[in-house]
Amino acid sequence: MMPPTRRQALRSTLGLCALPLGARARTSDLVWRQRAMLGFGTSLWLQAAHHDAARCELALDACVQAIRGIERELSLFDPDSALCRLNRDGHLHQAPAHLRAVLRTAQRVASASAGVLDVSMQPLWTLWSQATQHGCAPSERALARTLQRVNWRAIEQRGNDVLLNLPGMALSFNGIAQGYAADVVRHTLLRHGVQHALIDTGEVMPVGDTRDGAAWTWQIANATANAPGPRLRPDGRAMATSSGASTAFSADRRDHHIMDPRSGHSPRHWASVTVLATTATQADALTKVAFMTAPEQLRAMAQGWGVGVVAQDCVGHWHRHGA
Repeated sequence: MMPPTRRQALRSTLGLCALPLGARARTSDLVWRQRAMLGFGTSLWLQAAHHDAARCELALDACVQAIRGIERELSLFDPDSALCRLNRDGHLHQAPAHLRAVLRTAQRVASASAGVLDVSMQPLWTLWSQATQHGCAPSERALARTLQRVNWRAIEQRGNDVLLNLPGMALSFNGIAQGYAADVVRHTLLRHGVQHALIDTGEVMPVGDTRDGAAWTWQIANATANAPGPRLRPDGRAMATSSGASTAFSADRRDHHIMDPRSGHSPRHWASVTVLATTATQADALTKVAFMTAPEQLRAMAQGWGVGVVAQDCVGHWHRHGA
């Protein structure tokens, strides 16, 4: 389970900010409204613009309702959520739509990445979290036992039912749910005629232009030194970043919440990875795939998935492909 401070830590680590770039059609006649809220155990921020302020408010209200609906299905913080009931019982009859949609996407990415993204990793998170509370790392024996419960192939979708076919399995959608929420919010805004917005559900989706009519641009913070990171223009793509600094399990930060489901240990290649993709769901999921990818294979990974990747290695060097 990701701790409540995840988003705050991620925001601080990434130094996410919007900067005007280039001359675009001005949007000064639009009315901007916003919603700041808690969701997925962290802070969310929605900004949207429309010529009609009342319509903009209505659109944002609909977005908040959509996020709450996703939470009711996918939250690990609510014991009555569909996900918590699935983890508790090992099966879920007539699983709700959001859970089925996120699981289908996760399983497609798992299949295409040889299981690098594996939403059945919740037992590993629990093991590392509990060991850290006792001031130690898990033993190799404990890791081996826990890995026996981590296997994306043991998740079965039978019609609208979901079954976990290994004893003690548990799922977490923390590596994909916030991106999925951003996509749902974007579709909700577009249905209400909103063409300019900034969606921050923990992953970022820009829509249209900034308040000044400029394109959205972003600066990624340096995860290894007090120096500026690269500046990106997503050009309408969603952006997601995963950083090992967000939640560390060891004093040297070599062990953290991004774990290889094949070993139970954190990969050593990267300090942070940012992915630009057409959907926030894909960007969110593929940050974990990129994190497991060796530097010499990162270009092929980005090209194979058709995404942009900006990664910082653990000595501070930046690697940029398709972004």
